[in-house]
Amino acid sequence: MQSLQKSIQSVIDSGRIGSPVFLRSMLQVPVEDIEHATNILITLANLWMPSSPEFIQARRSQDDVQLTTMIQYLGGQTAVLSANRVATDQTASIDLHLIGNKGVIYHETPPSRHHNQEFVVDLTKETDQSQLVQRSVDSGQWVKWEEA
Repeated sequence: MQSLQKSIQSVIDSGRIGSPVFLRSMLQVPVEDIEHATNILITLANLWMPSSPEFIQARRSQDDVQLTTMIQYLGGQTAVLSANRVATDQTASIDLHLIGNKGVIYHETPPSRHHNQEFVVDLTKETDQSQLVQRSVDSGQWVKWEEA
């Protein structure tokens, strides 16, 4: 996952897509802990967006297989992030679109490319947004980022 982060960041830094304005990302992982997968997506979104997050809203599917998070940023940017649990015999995959004001990055990781490879991002207290996500899931409302 860190190689993906660095690759996308290098395209952003080159100016080829301009300033990021919208991110849509779907991560499918064969693990029980979709909250950790959600934190990975939030961490990536916050690294790539040019302004700080302002509000977050999260929704969990009734069968607890999917957790979708939306983030609004101070500069007007938006991220829609979905973490999905898949069967344990399947491999992890990610599909993302990062739209900038001058271009777009499309990335789809074929499952076979990451066979038996874990998605690992070191989550510190600053990047672990589990409490914010849970507060939004519980309330069904947007939560102000500073309220964590």
